[in-house]
Amino acid sequence: MSDEVRISTEELHKLGTAFEISADDLGRQLTSFRRRSDAEALCDGFGSRAAAGPYLELYEQAERALGQLRQRLAEVAGGLKETAVSTDAAEDELVKTIRGVQ
Repeated sequence: MSDEVRISTEELHKLGTAFEISADDLGRQLTSFRRRSDAEALCDGFGSRAAAGPYLELYEQAERALGQLRQRLAEVAGGLKETAVSTDAAEDELVKTIRGVQ
């Protein structure tokens, strides 16, 4: 078994971009969800806020969860891209150091 660790910054960038795209897609879907399932429309559909209560609670939970998921996806995307940049910088610094020793 090898003790080497290899990090492909290109793959980290790709993965970061994939997470970023997913966060953007989820953001668009959340906007669409909000338009289609407006809380007031739910109340109107059930005739009253009291009758719609359980569904409003589910709606609000789903909306919060989707918003939090979108935010976390964006944070992961940023973290991956930041890691790729830091790794590139560390590799460049290591190359300079090794060349300086020779």
